[in-house]
Amino acid sequence: MTASSPAGPVTPASVDARTARLTERLADALTARGLRARVARGARVLASNPAGDPPDGDHRAAVLSPGLRQTVVCGTDRDGRLLWFWQWSGPTRESPPEYEPLCAADDISHAADRIARVLRVVDGPTREEER
Repeated sequence: MTASSPAGPVTPASVDARTARLTERLADALTARGLRARVARGARVLASNPAGDPPDGDHRAAVLSPGLRQTVVCGTDRDGRLLWFWQWSGPTRESPPEYEPLCAADDISHAADRIARVLRVVDGPTREEER
């Protein structure tokens, strides 16, 4: 049985087409906020902040600090709602990734703002240091 929406039947192909459009829109919104973003297979957007990259040519820094990066995935939750999910590493190398809801998939601006906030570089003392 195929569910339907006001725009017509919801099929795996229509969800794939929609997530493809949403991932492109989110990548564009992140780029507009000064981040690097690229769309990857599986409805993923890989975002990074170039300000957090280690210095060029410093191999040791590159190994110890891979930079500020975040992966988000567009998919459905248990209720069938299309959402953005944070993708986190599992507790061990052998564990599958873990996913945490971020926001509704159509709310591109909110998703981009939250991702940009997570990947920001803060100049000056942290809140802890100010106390």
